[in-house]
Amino acid sequence: MTASKSVQVCFFRNVLRVHDNQSLFHALKAKPDADILPVVCLDPRMTDISILKNQGDNPVPKTWFFKLDRTKGFRSKFYYESIMDLKQQLVKRGSDLMILYGRPEEVFPRLEKYLSTKKYQLENVHAPKEYAYEELLVEKALSKSMKGNVKYYHDSMMVHPDDLDFAGERTYKVYTHFRKRIEKMDHPVRAPLDIPEKLPAFPEAVWDFEHAKDGFKDLEALYKDIHVKKDSRSAFPWKGGEQSALDRLNSYVFKTHAVDEYKHTRNGMIGTEYSTKFSAFLAHGCLSPRLIWHQMDKFNQQRKRKRSVKAGGDDDGIYWVRFELLWRDFFRYLVEGYGSRVFMLHGFRNMEKSELAKEDDKKQVDNKPKPKNSYTDKVWKSNDDQFNKWCNGQTGTPFVDACMRELLYTGFLNNRGRQNVASYLAKDLEIDWRIGAEYFESMLLDHDVHSNYGNWQYVAGVGCDPREGFRHFNIIKQGKDYDPDGDYIKLWCPELEHLPTHFIHCPWLMTKEDQTKYKCQIGRDYPEPMALFDTWIKHYPAAATNGAITNYFQDNKKKVKTEKK
Repeated sequence: MTASKSVQVCFFRNVLRVHDNQSLFHALKAKPDADILPVVCLDPRMTDISILKNQGDNPVPKTWFFKLDRTKGFRSKFYYESIMDLKQQLVKRGSDLMILYGRPEEVFPRLEKYLSTKKYQLENVHAPKEYAYEELLVEKALSKSMKGNVKYYHDSMMVHPDDLDFAGERTYKVYTHFRKRIEKMDHPVRAPLDIPEKLPAFPEAVWDFEHAKDGFKDLEALYKDIHVKKDSRSAFPWKGGEQSALDRLNSYVFKTHAVDEYKHTRNGMIGTEYSTKFSAFLAHGCLSPRLIWHQMDKFNQQRKRKRSVKAGGDDDGIYWVRFELLWRDFFRYLVEGYGSRVFMLHGFRNMEKSELAKEDDKKQVDNKPKPKNSYTDKVWKSNDDQFNKWCNGQTGTPFVDACMRELLYTGFLNNRGRQNVASYLAKDLEIDWRIGAEYFESMLLDHDVHSNYGNWQYVAGVGCDPREGFRHFNIIKQGKDYDPDGDYIKLWCPELEHLPTHFIHCPWLMTKEDQTKYKCQIGRDYPEPMALFDTWIKHYPAAATNGAITNYFQDNKKKVKTEKK
């Protein structure tokens, strides 16, 4: 009887890269003479594969509460590009990629059974660890269906949980405490793993498994079915994939040295260079956060003779990039420790269920914050008309509309814009923040479930922010601060391009004569403001008359600095 050949499966899941891939590293290490089978499996619960008739009847996947389409065009496009590039990277190393479709917990047992008919013994499936609720359900089902032969690795984490003494449910609920603990560590981030340039040959026999031969062709069909237009205004013009990610890292850090100015430019609104633009590559696992960390060290070593900066100061761009990367880890640890509460209406503050708050009292990780506004009795609104206007950039508030149109037309939005439109929906319109988070999940090409829902909670006042309900953005002041001449607004709201600076952030203040003069009729060319004028007066009563507001919006810079953020 012929002995079975051993095969180790590397399930790339949501880590679509070869470099510093822990799952691939351990698959290679597990049994030196084993064949390595790289696999991607498109789950119909997460990805829209409804046009593939050879894959059965798969409905369009929806978000959890409000049933929006889970992945719209830009996000899907980036995802497919990342898979295509992954295949190229593996082929370069003498291997290949099998692209499968279906629920992993159903597909992999069938694959194991098929391999046995070809005299292959599937030893283990090596896969990246996930932390959010739905992904954990998949892990549980997959491990059960594979009889425990699935090994998971913390591939998306920058700081490994095994290197901490407060991981899991003991994690901090305040970012500052979390960050300071990490910063006290001598070597908080492990070195990237070396993956050999030459990988074991791909086991050709697997191509006869179900629709494996059609996997790439089906992916191309999905890609061609996406109907989104490239927009020349986009601040994120890059394609998905590991190669694109590594090129961007090299350019931002080593070629242009733009990382030096990160703290000064990160709140930019227009162009590609105001921030790292690593987020989409990180979200799809095309770029290792550990590699970024250590490339920063390399950059520091190269530059230390030419320039010295105060550690943690505004000129220390590397510190602030790492600061943001730690935020990303922070939200992962929160979700790992506190689970589905990231999706609850009252969030990590546990206002929804008193027994959850009692659990937190027992843990005593932090001194429990004493919020000024507990949000215990908060009644969130539901208004389809207002929500749809928000989605389409038709709120009548130029800064919000410009941001929402950038998202709508490109699948990307700068960080400053995200905070403002979230505050506007949750605080000014008082609409259930979760529908905003689910819309972002649908639209953003860099959607990351942990950071997205964590940040929405943060802005909505139900998350990990000691200031809680009082983080209410003054949208007009924010627009004046970060888009003082209205260049960003005019870029995305061309109907306002003729307005002078003193009207660009508040076009509703124009008289009928002004509207004729500047070719912009409020209510016809540009919508009436939905809520901001009333809420502005409510929150800032000193500006209760048009005259006072007009004076504020012109050249009174001293007053601008003293207004409440």
